Amino acid sequence: MPVFLQQLIRNEQVISVSDLNLAANLPLTLEIQSQLCDLGLLDPVIDGDEERPFGPVNKADGRVGIETRNAIFFFHRHARIPYVDNLLSTTFFEALDGARPAGFLPVQFDNQPTDDPQTRLARRVLRYMVKKGYWIARAPDMLNIVYVEGIDPEGKPNPDLFNEWNDRRMLIRILPGGTPEMTANDQATTEPGHFYTMDPLNPLGAARIAFGQYKAWTDGVHKTYQPALVQRGPLRVHRDIDKNGLRNATDPIRIGSGYAINQHSTNADFTPAYVDRYSAGCLVGRRYRWHLSFMQLLRQDIRYVMNKGYMFMSTIIDGDDLAREEPV
Repeated sequence: MPVFLQQLIRNEQVISVSDLNLAANLPLTLEIQSQLCDLGLLDPVIDGDEERPFGPVNKADGRVGIETRNAIFFFHRHARIPYVDNLLSTTFFEALDGARPAGFLPVQFDNQPTDDPQTRLARRVLRYMVKKGYWIARAPDMLNIVYVEGIDPEGKPNPDLFNEWNDRRMLIRILPGGTPEMTANDQATTEPGHFYTMDPLNPLGAARIAFGQYKAWTDGVHKTYQPALVQRGPLRVHRDIDKNGLRNATDPIRIGSGYAINQHSTNADFTPAYVDRYSAGCLVGRRYRWHLSFMQLLRQDIRYVMNKGYMFMSTIIDGDDLAREEPV
């Protein structure tokens, strides 16, 4: 129950966005952020550790920075209410208090008779994300980055053989009205290739990203020349100490922000048959031209348009678990 929102509504009180950072307004700030997060407009607080997979741990942090300010702007736009001089009006508080995800920015999770195969796959992935407690960006001008390990383009599990391009890199957005759109679905790897598995950069073994949801990448450059999402936040990784190309219970798990686990591609001149040297643990799209399209689409995400330093979220999914939870 948003007690402090309703109090402002009763008092017909107007405050500025900057005032939300005052200590006295912390309870109100937490309510506003929580509502915006539920509506799919504000990224949640993401965390994890060596024992606990990464994912959303809170809807609000009480700090009003550029992402919260932008989410407030997004809400005004989608609610079609005026936003003047960064002032939060009674109209804003009433609209936010009354908004519910299913009505404000709906997501149609259930299959429809008219769905094409990629729309059905997008719905499967989103239903799985909800089951796992992962957050979904709901606005039509926002994209959800999802990697699924060990599936084919239609979403069926494959043998997930070592050193092969058998994972998928997806971009899913929610169209106006709630239908998911598979904006990208490309060959990729979420696992290190043969070369760095056998000759790892770290003595504990090659890094293999753990399944979960992370907020950890900004727009940048991989190896001085390739546009990429570059790691800036913490990631949870398995260290393949026994060099068997698998996640084992004996593999050390580590957390780090400086692993340089980027989202990049391969070679502009040819498409490699195997992963080999193209991943030491990075999330790598196989086809370079498709990767450029991936980056171009992400740069159209309204969160990035409004803030070039925006830290992108990505969800890494086990294809076998997806098949168990959401059968084809």
